[in-house]
Amino acid sequence: MNSVSMKSEGAPRGRPRSVERRQAVLDAAAELALGSETLPTMDAIATRAGVSRTTLYKWWPSSAAVLLEGLLDRFHASIEFDDDLPVRTALTAQVEALVHLLRDTPAGRLLRQLMSASITDAATATALLDQWMEPRRHAAIGHLERGIATGEVRAGTDPALVVDALFAPAYHRLIWGHAPLDDDLAEHVCALVWPAITT
Repeated sequence: MNSVSMKSEGAPRGRPRSVERRQAVLDAAAELALGSETLPTMDAIATRAGVSRTTLYKWWPSSAAVLLEGLLDRFHASIEFDDDLPVRTALTAQVEALVHLLRDTPAGRLLRQLMSASITDAATATALLDQWMEPRRHAAIGHLERGIATGEVRAGTDPALVVDALFAPAYHRLIWGHAPLDDDLAEHVCALVWPAITT
């Protein structure tokens, strides 16, 4: 038996151990956060995932960062919609998914806590932007840019500003509670925004 075949027989199969550990941490962070009234600490996440605090800090700068990446991983389906969908349909579906997430799962309560903490904690503010807001914005901006390229959305439209207009009402209602996160909120918001950007 040559050295190449011996190496291939002895090589580990499946995903690299570091990938499995990272996924275990993300799962642990999401489970702890969604199942508790308080934000989990790095110690609690490490214990649940069966890794050391050193491992956590090697990959994430703060508990908020790992927690929010865990939430994004858990709810990633809420931002992924088929590029074959008409742009308005895809955007409405993304806002609808956010409304459901904020209203019908513990993620809404958790995000309110994190937003509150972000006022005085720069690490939490950075994690909210990098691990939660930007992935969602990136997906929505992608649909708008697709619409501009195909002529479905007016040339010169500012995708980032449109995304602000689409998602702000859901977060505004989550924070202040002055109005409900209704089933038809997404459709109403898109009906207001769409005439200003469509060709």
